[in-house]
Amino acid sequence: MDFDAFILIGGRSSRFGSDKALADLGSVTLAENAAHLIGQIPGCANVIFVAANETQFADAQMPLNVVADKNPGRGVWSGFQTALAASKREMTFVLACDLPLLSKNLLERLVKTVRETNAVAAVPLQPDGRLQPLCGVYRTNPVLAAVNAKIASDEHLPSLISFVREIGAAVVEPSENDAPGEFLNVNTREDLEKARLLRS
Repeated sequence: MDFDAFILIGGRSSRFGSDKALADLGSVTLAENAAHLIGQIPGCANVIFVAANETQFADAQMPLNVVADKNPGRGVWSGFQTALAASKREMTFVLACDLPLLSKNLLERLVKTVRETNAVAAVPLQPDGRLQPLCGVYRTNPVLAAVNAKIASDEHLPSLISFVREIGAAVVEPSENDAPGEFLNVNTREDLEKARLLRS
């Protein structure tokens, strides 16, 4: 079962000071690194970037197609909804660009979990005990329906962590093969430097 992959690059990057997606991780940007990472996973049919709006990356040379949030103003929910709505496959992988140290092993385990079970989604459990819904595989149609209903009915949207628990996503636990600092989230310039060191 193939899947479409969507890289979320439209975050406000307020703590970083500029668009994180274009930040230099060494030989690649955060956006390029995420696209390369997910593109290696067997069954990945397409990789597409999701931006906050049509103009956000208009002046940048992006290596892949970019779609803009269809329902802007809802924060991360906007990108999540846009990815699912644009997907043409039964499965959709949603990945934030600012998680540069994720391992191929983890991504493959997430895809395998949804392929081989009846789970509506699969998300990883971080070592700190938090779920990470922005590195998840989702059955496109049922999850999109749930997202649309949530956005239509809730003035104050819950966290995506609450949402993935609510829909009964399978939880993929850490393994001994996971990379050190795998879930490092690049929010600041200091985080970027740490990611560069850990990648080298």
